[in-house]
Parts: sequence; structure tokens; C-alpha cells
Amino acid sequence: MTMPVERHITTRRGFIATLGFGGVSLYGLWAAYGAAPNPFSVLAADQYPELAGPEAEMAMPEHAGMGSGTDIDAFRKEVAAFVERFSEPDGTVYPRPSAEAGDPSHMDMAGMVMSSGGLADHGAEDISDMLGTVEVLMLAERYYFDPPALRFDLGQPYRFRMLAADVAHGASIQFGEGARMIRLAAGTETELNVTFTRPGSFLVYCTSYCGPGHDGMQARITVA
Repeated sequence: MTMPVERHITTRRGFIATLGFGGVSLYGLWAAYGAAPNPFSVLAADQYPELAGPEAEMAMPEHAGMGSGTDIDAFRKEVAAFVERFSEPDGTVYPRPSAEAGDPSHMDMAGMVMSSGGLADHGAEDISDMLGTVEVLMLAERYYFDPPALRFDLGQPYRFRMLAADVAHGASIQFGEGARMIRLAAGTETELNVTFTRPGSFLVYCTSYCGPGHDGMQARITVA
């Protein structure tokens, strides 16, 4: 007599169909939050830059992850000074080019070499572009970003310096139907270059679960 062969649950059609549907549903939920990348845009981004999101141009410098730990207290003081300097009456922080930006005597030449890949390969025009970049400091900590509200000028290059002060966080800038994400390791300063090419109000939210207040960890960038 032939004994019936029992099929494992993972080989049954119902299980496979349910698993597949669940995966699609999770991706849909991820996309609804603006965190899911378009697979075609990811594949084409390097070969066809014009297919990237039109709202902003973003580039990660080679030294984005600084590798060693950052003095968190010192960075916190830098952020406090940054907020105090550029605070507006409406509560936003509006960083602008400093008067020193056009004076080469105030340049950090070593920093320029790191971010540009070396001055020898770049002309005066590239140096001028770098002088016009506005530095923006942002601290990520349970459960907030500091500053929580930023104002940017359209077409102005900005360089974010970001730090997660306690645990790992993520910073995702939402651009319409998509988003650009950056991982923030605890205690490690991370840099991000960005130039907004469209006006609007852009949400920044944490993408790494950090506790019960995670969903409310947001900031906003207004570009005009």
C-alpha cells in the first residue's frame, strides 16, 4: 500500500500566494510613505542623470561616513550656534552664505581636497562653486531633528552635516512620490550635498525605528 506523501506547508500554493501578496502589500505601504525607490530610476540614475528627481540634485561626497566617532557635545554646541545665528521670527532657520564665503583666506584647503577629490583637477570655476555652498547642521536624536524647520533658496548649493546623537537614525527627504534616504550611524558625522531645483515644502523623516516616538520624528524644508 502506498503511503500518502505529506507536503510541507512552504510548498503549498496557498502559502506561496499569501507570501507573495504580503510582500507586494509591504512594498505598497513603503511606497505610500515615499520611501520606496523606483527600481527603474535606481538602475538608470548613473547612466541617465536627467531621469533623477527634478526637485533636487543630491550627491554624496566620498567622505560621507567619517569613520571615527564625533564629539557629540561639541557638535551639539555647533548646532545651537547655527540655529541662533540663522533663526527667523517665524521659527524657521534660514542659513545664508556668510560674508567670509568669498574670501579665500577663510577656506579650509584640506576640506576642499577631501570633498572635491583634489584641487589639481578643478579650475577656478569649480572653486567658486564650492565657495558658494552653504553649510547646514542637523542633529538627530530621539525623537526630533534639530533644527525642525529650515528655509532654503532655490538653486543654492547646501552641504548638510548631520549627526545621530544617541542611536542610529535615518533621514529621508521626500520629493513628491519618491524620497532620498541617508543612514545616520550613532556618533558618526555624515555629510550630504543638495541643491533644490524646485520650490516647495519637503518633509524630512526618520527611517530607522528608534522607539515609541519614531513616527513623530520629522522636520521640514521650505524652498522658495
